Parts: sequence; structure tokens; C-alpha cells
Amino acid sequence: MDRFTVTAIMRAPMVLNGGFLTLDALLAGLAYMRTGDARRAEAEVPLRQTDGLFHASAAIMDPLARRPVSIVASLHARHKLDPALLKRNPEGAIHRRIGLENRQKFGLVLNTYLLVETDEVTWYAEGDRDAVMAELEAQPVFLGSRRAGGYGEVEKWEIDEGDFDGITGPVGEPLRPVPVDVFGGDRSGVQKDCAWRPPYWHPANRAVCFAPKALR
Repeated sequence: MDRFTVTAIMRAPMVLNGGFLTLDALLAGLAYMRTGDARRAEAEVPLRQTDGLFHASAAIMDPLARRPVSIVASLHARHKLDPALLKRNPEGAIHRRIGLENRQKFGLVLNTYLLVETDEVTWYAEGDRDAVMAELEAQPVFLGSRRAGGYGEVEKWEIDEGDFDGITGPVGEPLRPVPVDVFGGDRSGVQKDCAWRPPYWHPANRAVCFAPKALR
């Protein structure tokens, strides 16, 4: 297994909505787009694992600027509306199915995100560097949220030798979320509840972890 760094040279600013932008999450997402199978995608991530923990850091960047940005979006009524606001039928039950015509009547919503301008984003990792580079270069890549709007577009990738395994840094600090019961670095940092492996949205993959400071 190689230890290396991966750097994304950015073409457009990123829109962030929480999380750590770990390299394994990015690679798993790209593999899913290619295979359409979540389990196969995770199995094909070319990074070292230890008991399910990928040796890959969270995104590291030095922002040139960061500010809130508000984006208008359509309201997905089925899962973003308070049921108390929905009209009830004559029997008093809520109409659960909302068609396109009714959904349009609910109007738009204004969401606020963090807009980050940076020249590059870097990760530390351990694994098959050639396979990682091949996956990243196989298709256009966007980082963060609101990718359909062109935010977070990567111009090119660079890969180089690295000194760290993607889990702990030079003074033992966590480079990614690591459950407290397996973390072998400096344990004096803050513990927080967060996801530590893909799929990061699944509640079963959350635990009390040592983790780097998230960009706010």
C-alpha cells in the first residue's frame, strides 16, 4: 500500500453543507455512479481499510474566502413540509400524495449554505494510488453541494507521495472522523457524534469520534 496525497485543483468555488468531504466518500460516490450498486461501490474503493475504517483524510484546504450564499430551490413537498401545514380531507386525514400541480402551489424555498473559494483541496491517504487516480480522472468531478449549478468543479488532479496514513497527522491529531474506541492518536481533543464510514447518511455508521474541525 502506498501513502500519498491527492490534490484537487479547483475551477469553481464550493458550496458546503456540513460534513468533512472525506476522500473515501468521494471515491465511493464516483464508484456508485459507475456501477449503480452501493455495496459494490464501497468494495471497489481502492483505499486501505482497518475494521471498516478507510485510511483517507477529510478535505484539507486553506480558503481564500468564505461567506454564506443563499440559493432558491423548489420545495420537495413530500419530505420538507410540516404535516401540520397540509390540507386534510373531509375525514380529517392528511393528503399524503402531492402531485406536481399542487407542489407548484407551495412555491420556492431559500436555503443558505457556506460558499468556499479555494485554489486547491488536499487529502492524505493510504492505498492503491494508481487506482485512485484512475477513478478520479475517469469522469468530471464536483465537490460539495449544488453541483448541478456548476459549484465545486475540479479542473485537474495531482497526486504525490505522502507522509501520513490519512487517519492521524504529524502530532497525532485526527485527520478524519475516527471512533474513540479505535483511535490511536492524541486523545486530548474534542469528541463528537458523527459518521465515520460510507454511506455517511446511514445512522448505523455514526459513533462518538475524534474528528478534525469542520469548516464553518
